[in-house]
Amino acid sequence: MKRDPGYEALMIILFMALMLLIVEMSPILSGFFSGELYELVATITFLATFVLMYLVIDAFARSEESSIGRLGISIDETTFHDMIIGAVAGTIAASVVILFAFYFGGQLRPIEQMTADLLVSEVIITAPTAVFEELAHRGYILPHLESLAGKGRAIIIGSLFFSLIHFSWWATPGFPVHLILIFTFNIFLGGVVLSLSYYWSGRRLWVPISFHFAWNMLAYIIFPVYPRVQVVLPEIFQIEWGLTTIAGFLIGLSVLFGLLSSRKRE
Repeated sequence: MKRDPGYEALMIILFMALMLLIVEMSPILSGFFSGELYELVATITFLATFVLMYLVIDAFARSEESSIGRLGISIDETTFHDMIIGAVAGTIAASVVILFAFYFGGQLRPIEQMTADLLVSEVIITAPTAVFEELAHRGYILPHLESLAGKGRAIIIGSLFFSLIHFSWWATPGFPVHLILIFTFNIFLGGVVLSLSYYWSGRRLWVPISFHFAWNMLAYIIFPVYPRVQVVLPEIFQIEWGLTTIAGFLIGLSVLFGLLSSRKRE
């Protein structure tokens, strides 16, 4: 049964508001503590983020007599191929930013800091982040915005929300305005890339999930975590903060288009 557009709009606004509250729970609550308590609270609330995201997504899907699996995350014979395509494109996209930094004087993480412990911790953080952010943003928000405003507007609105929901990275007094603008545009562009990969892969989430995972893994292993660590020329070279990120995302988008188009022809 077709729902009333006003009701649909109210539900998607409510869903987006809940996602915002859930995502900001960890930085807000952990900010009341310091030292070991800060680390403990940050870890607990970060893990709780994914549980709450799952519960909210599941509840909204059930309210529509659907399920999480029907949001584009079901597993079939194309799943592994989708994951390979997304991972390859995400790796190439991030590698472009890395190469710019390496050859032109950007700041990379010292090699001695790239340990097995760092790799394991990033997998633990990045895997659920990629899965649940894509479930929320491309699996639920994007198609619901599409039903209200059309595909083009849905990509723009959804990607803008995706970029603004990351505001806790820069929401400190005196943070440089030009870095806020570049970062916000870069994450918006990343949202557009992930949204297009969702549509090009047949409204399935495995391509954007694996792109998201590969990008974040390389970003947070190869680069220092800015702005926690001060770096040289972040507005140029720092992944997600610098202008070279635009080139990375555009090349990643081209790779996605080429690989997914090739698969369709086959």
